[in-house]
Amino acid sequence: MALNSGILLAITAMLGWGVADFLAKKVIDQIGYRTSILLNQVVAFVPVLLIAALFFKAPSFSPGLIGITVLAGASGVIGYVFLYRGFGKGNVSVVTPITSSWSVITVLLACFFFAETLTLLQIVGIVAVFTGIFFASTNFAELKRSFKQGRSAGAVDGLIAMVAWGISYVLLKPITSAVGPIMALLYIKILTMAALFSWMGASVRKISLPTKMIFLFIAAAGLLDFFAFLAFNVSLSTQFVSVSSAIVATSPAITIALAYVFLKERLVSNQKLGIIAILVGLVLISIA
Repeated sequence: MALNSGILLAITAMLGWGVADFLAKKVIDQIGYRTSILLNQVVAFVPVLLIAALFFKAPSFSPGLIGITVLAGASGVIGYVFLYRGFGKGNVSVVTPITSSWSVITVLLACFFFAETLTLLQIVGIVAVFTGIFFASTNFAELKRSFKQGRSAGAVDGLIAMVAWGISYVLLKPITSAVGPIMALLYIKILTMAALFSWMGASVRKISLPTKMIFLFIAAAGLLDFFAFLAFNVSLSTQFVSVSSAIVATSPAITIALAYVFLKERLVSNQKLGIIAILVGLVLISIA
């Protein structure tokens, strides 16, 4: 079975973001979600600058494209902030299944605004992926226990992140089409850094430097975020937004698998079935 480059790049992005979230979760409890997200994005911004310097093209934005880029950057930052804030509250079982549903919004918006036409196999594959994401990222017993114990505040954070990312990722398509994937990444990251530093300044929060080991974890997460974002942007050049985003949104399955292997976290039956559904969905999308 031959996979086209767009699907391979989307799978690469999925792997990168899955590992990055695993590393981020390990350090948020140590240094807080604000410091974690800022250091993560600062590290990710450095290679963006370097690669953009090699492929720099003077921007030629129309007023409409400027508005789209600002909206994409702002909504992307909101997604990061509320995801990390939800992780910081410790309700990962509540936040993850909600946040990972961002691709549903992206697919619906892509089909509506870009008139993307999917084959029957792709539709079945995407539905299987969506179903798999929910089941793979949800421990129903823990979820029920969280709500019973009043620890469901993370649900609001997850919902906000879901909507924000659903909007942000669908807007990447016209930006990458206009300026290319590398320059699109540069402009989005510039907006991200500006928004994060403004947010940190407005919240009057001090940044405390982490230990060397913690910094290495968050730096690795930042570099993986860069590679994943770049791979996703490039995949949009050759693949439908609805297909790429459905693949990329399966990254929580990678995070959960890593937690199972390295943290010895137990997988319940529905999570195992969810991972199988994701794999089946990916196969159907790939052969369509």
